[in-house]
Amino acid sequence: MLHRAALGSFERFIGILIESSEGRLPFWLAPRQVVVASITSDTNAHAARIAAELQSAGVRAEPDIRNEKISYKVREHSVGKVPVILAIGRREVDEGTVSVRRLGSKATDTRPLADAVRELAADALPPDLRRDGRVRSQVGAA
Repeated sequence: MLHRAALGSFERFIGILIESSEGRLPFWLAPRQVVVASITSDTNAHAARIAAELQSAGVRAEPDIRNEKISYKVREHSVGKVPVILAIGRREVDEGTVSVRRLGSKATDTRPLADAVRELAADALPPDLRRDGRVRSQVGAA
């Protein structure tokens, strides 16, 4: 049997991509794009609703409603190379906002939930499907 691989195997390509990017895949390519982390157990239901809203907007999001400290959750998801972590506390629930932390940045940005969902949904589109041709999917881009 003859075998020819002009560009190498798909698995090898994915391995090279992950190695060269050190696991920091572009937002649109990351398997887990957003984690919605609740700060207190009172906000678990709201975190789950936000994750569901992001999923319906086309973003791969999941809630983290474990009974752990927020610093532990942020560290764990940062080590797991999740591009965006949304922190939800009582203040965010009352004001209708979310605290956005991007991978590689220690600063958080608080913004209205609707704006965050709209921006993340736009960033989740692959570059070839974007209407305006912009590429804002790099980690840390604001």
